[in-house]
Amino acid sequence: MTKKLYYEDSYLKEATAKILKVKDNALLLDQTIFYPTGGGQPHDTGNINDVKVIDVYKDEEGNIWHVVEEPNLFNVGDKVELKLNWERRYKLMRIHTALHLLDHVFNEVLGKENWQIHGSGMNPEKGRYDVRYPENINQYKEKIIELFNHYVDEGGEVKTWWEGEKRLTQIRDFEILPCGGTHVRDIKEIGHLRKLKRSSIGKGVQRVEIWLE
Repeated sequence: MTKKLYYEDSYLKEATAKILKVKDNALLLDQTIFYPTGGGQPHDTGNINDVKVIDVYKDEEGNIWHVVEEPNLFNVGDKVELKLNWERRYKLMRIHTALHLLDHVFNEVLGKENWQIHGSGMNPEKGRYDVRYPENINQYKEKIIELFNHYVDEGGEVKTWWEGEKRLTQIRDFEILPCGGTHVRDIKEIGHLRKLKRSSIGKGVQRVEIWLE
């Protein structure tokens, strides 16, 4: 199984690896800094030996495959240099951690027992929660933004750890949530919540999208 260096250090931008298999246009490496699509977080991009990585995915056995533009340039046994598109990754880390913080803010503002996550997603520019809540969340918009930014200004450690096969994440002493994504070390790195947009996407489900400064 591929060694997941991004779990050991999510700030790792470069590394070396060995090619174990080449399948069609994808490479299997002994270790990687590239996060595969999963848990609502998009895959990383970057380069392997200056060849563009255009997709990263995990197979059923937990191996991580790197889809590259020119697979014919690689052979099994090659030692290769990995370089992450750090600007994209860091934006995703900030957005992903922001959604965890938003989870706690919703618990405080809406009431923990009153709302449920129906779905979530993100890209480097914004994050999304689809939530079930009986009232229009817009009435709490300013309060949500104010409390979110207050916590960002205060800061707080983001802790991640494993319990068996489950990876857990916690901000400060807030709720512990299962999460396999990448995060910043301190919520100060998130930056302020610049914009929050609410829309209705179906009976009882509201979409809340966030943009960071």
